[in-house]
Amino acid sequence: MKNKKALKILRVILFALGLLFVVYSGILLSMNNFNLGNVLPGLLGIPLLLYGIFAPHLNKWFSHGPGRVVKWIFIIGYLFLICVFTVFGIRMGVAANTVPPENADAVIVLGAALKGTQPSDTLARRLDTAIGYAQQNPGSVIVVSGGQGPQEDIPEAHAMRDYLISHGIGENRILVEDQSRSTHQNFVNSKKILDERFGEGSYTTVFVTNDYHILRGLINAQAAGMTDVHGLAYRSLIYTAPPSYMRESLALLATYAFGADVT
Repeated sequence: MKNKKALKILRVILFALGLLFVVYSGILLSMNNFNLGNVLPGLLGIPLLLYGIFAPHLNKWFSHGPGRVVKWIFIIGYLFLICVFTVFGIRMGVAANTVPPENADAVIVLGAALKGTQPSDTLARRLDTAIGYAQQNPGSVIVVSGGQGPQEDIPEAHAMRDYLISHGIGENRILVEDQSRSTHQNFVNSKKILDERFGEGSYTTVFVTNDYHILRGLINAQAAGMTDVHGLAYRSLIYTAPPSYMRESLALLATYAFGADVT
């Protein structure tokens, strides 16, 4: 009797979580671009939702043969993801809260999606963060780094340059890197530009990106050969933070498993 009651409670909890995750993904997709972070809660929620609906039938199947194997695959998989999200979430939080030095020689702004020829909300906030730093440190040059994505009308770096100029940053302070298609390429290509300007290894760099992206940015910057490099975080909106941290956790897992050049 107690087991049946416990299973019923578990069924209700998993159904509620699954429904919450699926609805959350729907809201995110209605307000933002299609990406793994916005889809991931829904992908995790669908199995929970289905279990909540079909638990009596599934429990019979899970009790023997192939069903037992599938059950343990799901249990281990969800536990693994919980561990990944927790460990990397803590590490990302620590990295995002470090304070960069003042008077850096260069500020690299990492690209993000465009809306037509204009920066998306995420990219605009990165640029606003860079503008704030540049105004307080007038000796810093700014590298706008980002190539042209498959659904973009112009390279991200060109839209970023225009945004900075329209917000009062002198064009002579802006260096354009418009070939990158990944975080690793952002740093490799930006380093080439800065090496030509300052000499290899003789400059301090601050890069600007979202809070959850700082840790992977540092890993990629160091893999590209940058030494004196620091992150400056733009704080993600609360409602977008959970899926962003989840997606970034998987990207970090891929980075550690396969190397920085894959991300």
